[in-house]
Amino acid sequence: MYANVSGCRVYYERAGAGRPLLFLHGWGSSSQSFKPLFLRAAANRTAIAPDFPGFGLSAPPPHAWGTKEYAEMTKLFLDQIGVASTDVLAHSFGARVALVLAREHPEKVGGLALTGAAGIRLKKSVPFYKRALSKIGKAAGVFGPPGVWIKNKIYSKIASADYLSAGAMRPVLVKVVNEDLSPILPEISHKTLLLWGADDSDTTLAAGRAMNSGLKNSSLSVIDGAGHYAFLDKPDEFYSAIKDFLGLK
Repeated sequence: MYANVSGCRVYYERAGAGRPLLFLHGWGSSSQSFKPLFLRAAANRTAIAPDFPGFGLSAPPPHAWGTKEYAEMTKLFLDQIGVASTDVLAHSFGARVALVLAREHPEKVGGLALTGAAGIRLKKSVPFYKRALSKIGKAAGVFGPPGVWIKNKIYSKIASADYLSAGAMRPVLVKVVNEDLSPILPEISHKTLLLWGADDSDTTLAAGRAMNSGLKNSSLSVIDGAGHYAFLDKPDEFYSAIKDFLGLK
């Protein structure tokens, strides 16, 4: 199914009946990453899973959106499909959007189940060679095609996999990853379950603990043997952890 929201054609899937449960996927992924969990939830919830603009089958945003624009799109999407309020299960980038949605439109959100949630910028030192190479790359970029070639070669050595594969979505990625949601966490009072893979190297457990400390009404559950995609790495353990919180069978 498709909905036209915020100037974008947004693909989404909907199944089941009962209280709504909104699935929000991570960066570089789509609604399909949640498919096994989505189908299990649809046994006694109305499961709704959109592809964010720029991912999956949804058209890209009309300009370089930040998290706030994605949250506003999500609110308008819910309005359009007739959902007054919903629990949210969100992963990584989707958790960023869920947090901003809860803060900006608290009436739209029930409980929050966030896994591998992005949004916390932990203080960490950047190796000197990376800082130096980044400055050289920026400087080289102003010298026409040869300089751009040098810049791209340098960035290919120091940039993240997400940055290198972002393509046309790169301006959105740069905007989003430079947003620190720490200041808004105390303003969110929704009951929140944080689920973290013990071996998550993308959003580390330290970030999970920091987020848990910042939120007013949260608890942290750690899933051993799981990484950033805890719901795929350890599906049964993950389901057990969210079952009671989300009222699943």
